[in-house]
Amino acid sequence: MQIGRQAWMAQTSGDLSLKDRMALLSHSLLPVLKQSVKMYALAHCPKATVQGSLTLDDLCLPDSAEVKQALEKMQSCSSDALQNHCLRTWYYAIGFARMQGLKRDDELLAVSCLLHDLGMTEPHYQHHANCRCFAGQGAYAAKDWSIERGWTIPRADQLFDVISMHMNPHVSLDEGTEAHLLQQAASCDVIGSRGFEFAPQFRQQLFQHYPRLDFNQQMIEFTQQEAIHRPKSRTAMVVQSGFKQLVNLNPYLD
Repeated sequence: MQIGRQAWMAQTSGDLSLKDRMALLSHSLLPVLKQSVKMYALAHCPKATVQGSLTLDDLCLPDSAEVKQALEKMQSCSSDALQNHCLRTWYYAIGFARMQGLKRDDELLAVSCLLHDLGMTEPHYQHHANCRCFAGQGAYAAKDWSIERGWTIPRADQLFDVISMHMNPHVSLDEGTEAHLLQQAASCDVIGSRGFEFAPQFRQQLFQHYPRLDFNQQMIEFTQQEAIHRPKSRTAMVVQSGFKQLVNLNPYLD
């Protein structure tokens, strides 16, 4: 069973076994190391940017009822800083997709980005009784929300997997295009992973429209508490790996 997917979550409640930890490390160590080297080495190298002409006006949320309802759901329970993070995550995700020419389900991607941190909000931190993982809690909440709005079970299950897998240190394209894009985009916004692929002007425009506010501190405090309360979760593993330092050292915040 693939770590983070619904079947794994149902069996483990989100607790990593030693075997799971080793599997995540072996799967992610090399790609994460490569991204980290580039992240810091190219932080102040304008020639490294790929999408110098990309602007927010080029990237519009899909105009569908599902996306509008997801936006309303996200806004109804999230802090301003968390709302802005979710929106920045979508812009990064669709930006990566455009740059790489990836075929994707834009509606599924948008809803996943908007709802991917429901597990950080008070109404949904304990959404599911048998889950000890905030990403899993958010995935269960998003799945229930989608089914209430008439999504088919297979599509709702896909939404679950995309959201739950975003806490894996690395998600390859082979594991699903939308899951890959969400993980990369969330990581880009939180710690700067692959931030060099966006021009400084694009990032500045993004931060002007969706300022970070106290997002860094909220994220650090939340993950540290999550690691204490859910010590076998993927979040705890990330915290133990120096997550606080990575957030504070994000080189793409100006």
